[in-house]
Amino acid sequence: MIGLLSSCDYVDREVVANYGKEKTGPIDTTTNGDTSEVRMRKFLIEDFTGHKCLNCPSAANEIKQIEELYGEKVVAMALHVTGQFAGPSQINGFTADYRTPEGTEIDIFFGVSVSGLPLGMINRIGYPNTIISADDWRTQMSNIINTPIDAWIGMKNTYNESLNKVTCDLKIDFENNINDDVKICVFLVQDSIVSPQTDGLAIIPNYVHMHMLRKALTPAFGELLISNPTSATPEISKSYSVVLSSDNVPEHCKIVAYIYKASNYEIIQVQEKHVK
Repeated sequence: MIGLLSSCDYVDREVVANYGKEKTGPIDTTTNGDTSEVRMRKFLIEDFTGHKCLNCPSAANEIKQIEELYGEKVVAMALHVTGQFAGPSQINGFTADYRTPEGTEIDIFFGVSVSGLPLGMINRIGYPNTIISADDWRTQMSNIINTPIDAWIGMKNTYNESLNKVTCDLKIDFENNINDDVKICVFLVQDSIVSPQTDGLAIIPNYVHMHMLRKALTPAFGELLISNPTSATPEISKSYSVVLSSDNVPEHCKIVAYIYKASNYEIIQVQEKHVK
């Protein structure tokens, strides 16, 4: 069962200045976060996929190519959806079920998988026409990669080994005015999951799944962060905690957090950090 904790308040400048310092605590607690990184606009690729999807490995490879082009400007999240593409089966070793309630909710809302997979969204641009083929992901990224930054998400993850729990501390700073309600979503994503995958007519028994959505720390469409923020809005602090499952390898897990406009679902900023 997922254990979660959420809190939100405005922080004063002294707290902001000290953000990122190591917290005191048990010796089995590790902290992952760097507040010295360069602020930049980052982009979320949501890859709707499944281990029984014939053409989905090509989409995963497309993400890899985009990551090589744009580095840390790209954040990916693979949502395994539907019984057809991601349901478990005793045939050919597809016994795992990588679907999540939140991934299913997002898929149904945007109507992604009903058109077949692989398909995805980049920053959910163009609602309601947000869905694009994997063949077009690189082109869309090239068109938006130099979009100016409107907000920054600072993230620091603290992993408590004795509790197998990660606490994610966030700070959100708006650099431009946003005339909209802004919502926040936080998810646990896992890399390097070895499991069978259909690839065309073949089955790869030891396929390495990357960027897989595993758990939600917020509802699928998040929670309200703030209404109509401006560049003068003080930095906002939020904290979430989640207890990892036995199949969540901490070294392969990361937290993905993004903020978006409530009126059209367009993502303003996204951030990711490894759990440890």
